[in-house]
Amino acid sequence: MQHTTTLRPTGLHRRALMWHACAALALGGLVWSMSPTAHAAPSATVVEAVQLPAWVERNGQRRPAEPGTQLRANDKAITANGSRMLLRMDDRSTIKLGEDTQFQIQSLDTKRDSASGAAEQKSSLKLITGVFRYATDYTSKALGNTRELNLEVATATVGIRGTDFWAMSDAAHDAVCVFEGKVEVVRDAKDGILLDKPGAFWVVFTGQPEKPAGQATPEQLAKFIGQAEMQPGSGVLLQGGRWRAVAASLNSVADAAALRTRLQAAGYPADMVAKDGRHEVRINQLATRSDAEAVVKQLLANKALGVTEARAALATN
Repeated sequence: MQHTTTLRPTGLHRRALMWHACAALALGGLVWSMSPTAHAAPSATVVEAVQLPAWVERNGQRRPAEPGTQLRANDKAITANGSRMLLRMDDRSTIKLGEDTQFQIQSLDTKRDSASGAAEQKSSLKLITGVFRYATDYTSKALGNTRELNLEVATATVGIRGTDFWAMSDAAHDAVCVFEGKVEVVRDAKDGILLDKPGAFWVVFTGQPEKPAGQATPEQLAKFIGQAEMQPGSGVLLQGGRWRAVAASLNSVADAAALRTRLQAAGYPADMVAKDGRHEVRINQLATRSDAEAVVKQLLANKALGVTEARAALATN
């Protein structure tokens, strides 16, 4: 029998603990079209950074993640093994996704009194599997933004009213750890369980009786935080990143297009350009040389991609 759990934060406050990576994410195609330099429209979420490979899925169509695209209602953000994603919501709050994660925006509803006024956000999110961290932004709080969000996991619904917390969901268990604020866990009309200290930790294992909430150890807290943080030098894309991974330079436009398609399907936002009479297939906007070199290693290691002579290069054109 599936249980329902509601976590109700009360008296929430938080400090800024986010990894500062500034970017936007864009995808090609008609259903993904947008201006890469535009700000997120109302009721939208923007991918600010991505550690490759990763995808965004809309209407059943999956595209590789790259700086510039807004996520809308019913879109999914998907990370592979070893990858991460950083999202920013319309009210300036942030969502970080760890590796092997599938996350869906079920609904987004943002209301403003004026273009520059405070925002009231009511949205529903779903963590299908993987690792999730949510944090309100100091500027959002200073602007007077309010929010009423719910995060659904397999056995729980987490009410988000302005806090900093971590959650995960997989076949074995669901778990929540609060870094800032107070939350109340309610399941099956039982008395609520108050989590009112930083590090308060709740977990329920599949097929096992529920245990009382406890306190995460410093080692567990460090692990939880690390699971959702970007790993510099591991293939991070940022808007304006000056490095690229060149997968190939080919004589045949057909061969170059086929390689681009394989890379995109594998979660790499490959582009194809004509250069010096050849056709270069490359992945742009990598943050550093180390990030570009990390992607080169990934491409060479995946034999199914057919990449044999990839290299890192500083973007000059």
